Amino acid sequence: MAGGAIMHGRCYCGRVEFEYDTSKPIVQSAYCHCESCRAAHAAPLCQVIYVCRDGGAFRITSGEEHVKTFRKKGSPVARAFCTECGSRVYNDHDRTDIGLFPALLSEPLPESLRPTVHRCSSESILPCEDLADAIPLRPTSP
Repeated sequence: MAGGAIMHGRCYCGRVEFEYDTSKPIVQSAYCHCESCRAAHAAPLCQVIYVCRDGGAFRITSGEEHVKTFRKKGSPVARAFCTECGSRVYNDHDRTDIGLFPALLSEPLPESLRPTVHRCSSESILPCEDLADAIPLRPTSP
């Protein structure tokens, strides 16, 4: 995607809206299989695009007053969600990353942002070694 574009997203009820600037570099686009992501999304895995917190790639454009964060004791990740509908809006990692969820974007995901790795760990419930999508596996610790 030459020069990038601004993509728009929102929570389920529409109270929280955000922009994602695809011209900014990403840290990683992945399918995450960890217990934390599975529980938060009620799914066996979820897609996450990690961007630098200070890079200006992600910003809430409206409804910030409806965003609340939750951090499980001992977790390096705070999970931000809409207080009205419960949609997960982003992850705030202690490192320097923000994890955003392409499923909330209004526009189709460009090829350059498709997942390049499965982040698998002992917490995975899908047999990662049997996945047949040609995306590399990257073992992670829980």
